[in-house]
Amino acid sequence: MKKTLTNWGLLLLLAGLMAPAALAQPVRNGVDVIWAPDVMGATLTLDGTLDEAEWASADSIKLVWGADPVAPGSGQRTEGEPALADPLDGNDGTLYTLRSGNTLWMGLDVKDKSIGGSRGLQVGNWFFDGFIMNIIDRSRRDLINYSDPNNFGTGPAEFIYGWWLPSDTLAGGLPIPGIAPRFFGNYGVGFNDSLNTERTQDKIDVLNWAYSIDGTANDDTHGEDVGYQYEVVINLELLGYDFTQEGGDKVPFNIALQDADYQWPNNPDQFFVSRVWFQNQWANNLNEGAAFIYGAPTVTVGTALPDVTDAEFVVQNVGEGNSVTVDGVLDEASWDTATDPFYMQYQATADTMDQNPGAIAPWYHRWFRPDINGDNNAAVVVDPSLAVVKMLVEGNKLLIGVDVADQAISGASSEGGRDGIRIAIRELDSLTTALTLNTRQLDVYIDSSGVAQLDLDALALATENPESVTAFAALKGASTAADPTDIDEGYQLEIAVDLAAALGYPDGLGDRQIWVALNYFDGDYLENPADSYAMRTWISGERNTGAAIYGYLRPVSSVAVEDGLELPNQIALRGNFPNPFNPTTTLSYALPMAGDVTISVFDVLGREIRTLTAGLQAPGSQSFTFDAAGLASGLYLYRIQVADAALGVNQVSGVGKMLLLK
Repeated sequence: MKKTLTNWGLLLLLAGLMAPAALAQPVRNGVDVIWAPDVMGATLTLDGTLDEAEWASADSIKLVWGADPVAPGSGQRTEGEPALADPLDGNDGTLYTLRSGNTLWMGLDVKDKSIGGSRGLQVGNWFFDGFIMNIIDRSRRDLINYSDPNNFGTGPAEFIYGWWLPSDTLAGGLPIPGIAPRFFGNYGVGFNDSLNTERTQDKIDVLNWAYSIDGTANDDTHGEDVGYQYEVVINLELLGYDFTQEGGDKVPFNIALQDADYQWPNNPDQFFVSRVWFQNQWANNLNEGAAFIYGAPTVTVGTALPDVTDAEFVVQNVGEGNSVTVDGVLDEASWDTATDPFYMQYQATADTMDQNPGAIAPWYHRWFRPDINGDNNAAVVVDPSLAVVKMLVEGNKLLIGVDVADQAISGASSEGGRDGIRIAIRELDSLTTALTLNTRQLDVYIDSSGVAQLDLDALALATENPESVTAFAALKGASTAADPTDIDEGYQLEIAVDLAAALGYPDGLGDRQIWVALNYFDGDYLENPADSYAMRTWISGERNTGAAIYGYLRPVSSVAVEDGLELPNQIALRGNFPNPFNPTTTLSYALPMAGDVTISVFDVLGREIRTLTAGLQAPGSQSFTFDAAGLASGLYLYRIQVADAALGVNQVSGVGKMLLLK
């Protein structure tokens, strides 16, 4: 009889929330996490005033001009070219979050002496008061055309609410004094719609709002305003989330507070427009950073807010007494312990995307076709090659292993047609004028002789200090570079980045946090130039604004490559190899105790399709070979249980992912 996981178990499988627990991971509350406590059936009235008692128990974040930065993606900037260095009345807002089941209530309380907006958006000049927000919309994945040569994503849903008024303005172009703010975006009105535009019912089902104002919008002649409040209600169930299930859910999002002052009428000596944001300033991407709204049935207005310490991905340590030789070949046993690999493929299917860790990477997979032969990308892609990216940490070094299946290794050096990888990483000692952390682009590609070459910041850093970034390549089998007459097998890259020497980390790596984005390049130059093509696939961001996925660099832990060292205190999944596989793969894991081991395999719907008995196994490093004969291609998930019947002790692991490709 087939068994089915609980909804919460399925969520963990698909969203990657059960990465191995790290030791002393930093608390993220208030840094990039905000809780939405459940109001437990209390009635909230959507009237634009935060006057119900439950708002006093809401979690909150500040959006204040000149405040110390709290996260690498948060920051501030001015719009246009104001005469003043700083605003006379800077951004000063507080975001509050509550929840009623799967309905999210957001309250924004803003202190503002000059409230209003403008008729339209100039490039880079968003002259209005209000907020800019986006949420990863899981319901929109069905809109992706996987055969489209270019995919820039449909995941984020835009939410823009404020006194931006493209129509219904005075003859001189300024908004009518006292006019209400408007809501734009995927579930609001269109960016060029008139004031009386009605939304369709499906949009109303997702989003509603109200506001109140202490003052008069778009009129500085009456004296100073005091401020305004927004209430926004979003049905997160219709966006693909379920906070009511056991364990709850989390929503990747960002928000920016926009503040325009003294332009009704314009006073050049006082006029100022600025923006302060929480993790990312835009409404259609998460390129600069991602924040998260957490919620769970056990977290209510009457309970304390739990500390959040989980990372989107965990970088395992090579282990005490172990090391990796950076020679281009991923043959050390430590690579088998690397968890949370990233899977990158041009025109990737949802199954491939869902293998990626965390709540962002599976939904932030993009691709693009550079036109390398002037045919407007008419050439047929015959090899959408797959890159699997793993990471380890050894001392101060981040080790990156890239395993690529590629039938045509181009050997080209130009970005448009090369084979290689870009790793974008936040630089810790590089606070910019926007109070964000700078990002460095570390490019490694295969040259025409099959040798790894550095480019962009990787080359600059290595030129200054050869030990800061090193990289080696190894071609698989009889593969050659820059020979279009043969069929290659692919290549491997090993890259070492000294985080202390290259990216401003302290010795020992401090709190051991890291923010990355990945961009995989694949150029296929074939015998007939008209058949040649190139591909680019990225997760999080294409260039240096994309280091948004948060990872934790695990210190030396109790899980080691060799037995005989200290045992783990819980079952440690070490991944499976090969992955993808056909039809067999070896699952690696470490046991905290001896006992009978059972391995359960599930499909993506949470149905248990195989129960495998590994028998009695000793504590320490173990493995089991899984044969997927008879199963269809796709993503599968597994969980390991060890039981000592005599002692009545039973332990169940987190969840691993494996991809069967036939």
